Amino acid sequence: MRSTDSVEASGGSAPTGSELKPDAPKGGVKTALATLAIAAFGGWLASLAGLPLPWLIGAQLALCIVALMRIELFGAPPHWPRASRDIFLPVLGVMIGSAFTMEILAQVPEWWPSLVVLSVFLVVAHALVFAMFRRIGGYDLPTAFFASFPGGFVEATLMGAEAGGNQRIILVQHFLRMSLIVLLVPLLFWWASGHAVGSASGTAMGTRGGIAPVELLILIVAGMAGTLIGRRLRFPAPDISGAIAASAIVHLAGWSDGQLPQVLIALTQLMVGTSLGVGFVGIGRGEIARAIGLALGAFALVFAMAFAVAVAIHAYVDRDVQTLILAFAPGGLAEMSLVALSLHLSVPFVTLHHIYRIFFAVAVLPRAYRWLSRDGAS
Repeated sequence: MRSTDSVEASGGSAPTGSELKPDAPKGGVKTALATLAIAAFGGWLASLAGLPLPWLIGAQLALCIVALMRIELFGAPPHWPRASRDIFLPVLGVMIGSAFTMEILAQVPEWWPSLVVLSVFLVVAHALVFAMFRRIGGYDLPTAFFASFPGGFVEATLMGAEAGGNQRIILVQHFLRMSLIVLLVPLLFWWASGHAVGSASGTAMGTRGGIAPVELLILIVAGMAGTLIGRRLRFPAPDISGAIAASAIVHLAGWSDGQLPQVLIALTQLMVGTSLGVGFVGIGRGEIARAIGLALGAFALVFAMAFAVAVAIHAYVDRDVQTLILAFAPGGLAEMSLVALSLHLSVPFVTLHHIYRIFFAVAVLPRAYRWLSRDGAS
């Protein structure tokens, strides 16, 4: 793993089973294709059921079941190469960038109150989940602290390992944090509204009448160029943030008013869902059951806090409750932006808040650990 990148920021997916166990077999091309086929079948079933983000949630659940049942595909556990998923990160960046308009840009300076509230929210939420992992989970100090870290997946894992924490537990808890939020938040919105939302309701997230070939070419070039420039300038999460910036410039300049085809959006969902699903490979059933119990408790606590804060401040920041919940729920940057796209909420608002969340978590919260470790917290 690279210390200069954040898995959460760059794509939000947890390490696969082979990354949790470096010597685990990855399988060959047949295993990868079978893994993708199972993920696609799960996505298709979810789309028939009318679930929100069907290709993401369906793929994730299908592969989770296969992994936990220890089913092997052509002699190896489910596997999907990370590199192929990474190809779609600029696609997601271009989609997010298309949501920026001059009206949205003019509103950005007005969002600082919610960013201030988010700063306080992150400190309190982290403290409460840390206490839960410490007292109920029985984790040692560094493991509990960095497993409850609300952002910066790789940074939290590396810092936790350097502090003497259990790296595997930290990995699993962060993976579950993002997986449960991505899985449960759209379903909760769906249940609360009483009907299908976003793409699940048949509303396309792309243009219905298609996009002109010239505009599509412009967006492809913008996504590629933005990613390369983002990497060169060391942007945070360059594969997404560089493409977001380039796509926003293209749309703000009026060079394109189109969006990417619906099939690319579905493929992006499928790649993210597949990456999350194979993350369950190599995790023992007893270990995952205990970890899921703690992660569900943490999710319930943080979601309740996000809901309460959203209800309290939505009138002051001129954003609906759903958008604020997505902005405050500490899922992955890519995943939460994709959820916002699917539910037709304010994508720039949600994206900016999650970029800020990762920066705040990595820059501020480790100082609290140094204070706790010096104080000898038990």
